[in-house]
Amino acid sequence: MGLAFPLEEYRARQAAARRALAEAGLDAILLFAQPSKYWLSGYDSFGFVLFECLLFGADGRLVLLTRPTDLPAARLTSCIEDVRLWRDGAADHPAELLAGLIRELGWQGARLGVEYDTWGLTGANAKALDAACGELCRLEDASRLIARLRLVKSPAELAYVRRAAALADAALEAAAALARPGARESEILAAAQGC
Repeated sequence: MGLAFPLEEYRARQAAARRALAEAGLDAILLFAQPSKYWLSGYDSFGFVLFECLLFGADGRLVLLTRPTDLPAARLTSCIEDVRLWRDGAADHPAELLAGLIRELGWQGARLGVEYDTWGLTGANAKALDAACGELCRLEDASRLIARLRLVKSPAELAYVRRAAALADAALEAAAALARPGARESEILAAAQGC
């Protein structure tokens, strides 16, 4: 698999995110939205349906807290070098492990943004996060910080969008050529997917 973009693309995104953190007066951000994790690091996973957090510091540090089953995806699809694991059935909630990481990174008393507004952070997990970390550091809603950065596309992203649009046009043309009364849906689908 590998990274979808050259490493320089992710470095540029991380630099933009560091500037946004500085402008917001944040020392770090806790990312729970899968699109944010993907945009910042290339990490592509379905692990967001459970507790999973990418910690990104204003100093550029990236640390992923995830389950062992998502470790291969982190290694294969991202530029994240520091991956920490939590295990199902462990005595501590993953939010407690996250609090330990915050201490380890020296972020006690720091202002940390949190992506609260995402399907990647359930209400119960948000409560656990607040309970575990709320007195350790100052948590602030920063749900839109990375999302706003993602709105402006880089030249590399625009090239992907143009290629995707060309493929979609070709698929539509192939499907339309076969669409007629009595046509088999499977044949139309196969033609569209063959582009």
